[in-house]
Amino acid sequence: MPIFWRRPAAADASEVASHAAAQSGGVRLTTIISALALVFSGYSLWETSLKQADLGVYVTGVVSYVRDTSEDEHIQPSGGFEVLAVPVTIANSGARDGAVLSLQLDVRNVKTGLTARFEGTYTTDASYFVTTAAKRPKTPFSALVIAGRSSWTGTVLFYPVNYSNGKSLTPVYKVAAFNDQLRKRYATEMGGASSISVLRERLPNLPELAELDAYDAKVLNETDKIEVTLRVVTPAPSDWLDRALRAPVQPITLTLDMPDIPGDRVERGELVRLQRVAPSS
Repeated sequence: MPIFWRRPAAADASEVASHAAAQSGGVRLTTIISALALVFSGYSLWETSLKQADLGVYVTGVVSYVRDTSEDEHIQPSGGFEVLAVPVTIANSGARDGAVLSLQLDVRNVKTGLTARFEGTYTTDASYFVTTAAKRPKTPFSALVIAGRSSWTGTVLFYPVNYSNGKSLTPVYKVAAFNDQLRKRYATEMGGASSISVLRERLPNLPELAELDAYDAKVLNETDKIEVTLRVVTPAPSDWLDRALRAPVQPITLTLDMPDIPGDRVERGELVRLQRVAPSS
């Protein structure tokens, strides 16, 4: 009768293999879970602390137009400064702060082809729209720092900084001096009249009148249509990583109509609500 019993060798080998497979599967599962945890941890760190500023700009309210005639004759152009009052929201979906140095509007008159560059010059509030005083309240626009996961909302007043004709920002006192020169030069043709309109009737093709019209040219008049592009100006990238990760701020394009409103109301500084034109499909 045998004293000791030995398991078959094949049974030991099968058990060892099964145990090794179980251990291997457990290690693999642990590795996968650890990798997933590391990925989610890295993603959370990126989203909450490391993600570059990601700015988006929105115009959702009413855009208004007005002529600012409150400056003196050494600054103000003929007919006053054209002003576009635009409600703007800038949202930062990134984790890091985002800076906005300035806001720009590129405007083109569809009918005349005259173009102009406007810049955000002031910000204002509701009091700007309820007063009829010559000097409406406004605050100088300054650079914005928009914290991560936050937004800024305000009404920005855009003033022109240049026109494509190069003469529309000529100060009033220079335009008045040019009118005086015309009166003296063509005194005979004007027959003692002081209004340049008399000269325009008698010599409609006079070259000087075209120059005078350039001084008075505006990018927006009654029943005109304008195309407007709003751009956000941000600081230049500081290094290659900033350039690689930085998301450009997409511009906004609008088409706006001036309603059929009497020109004298616009010239005396009344606010006009512009009408948005839906983009053509």
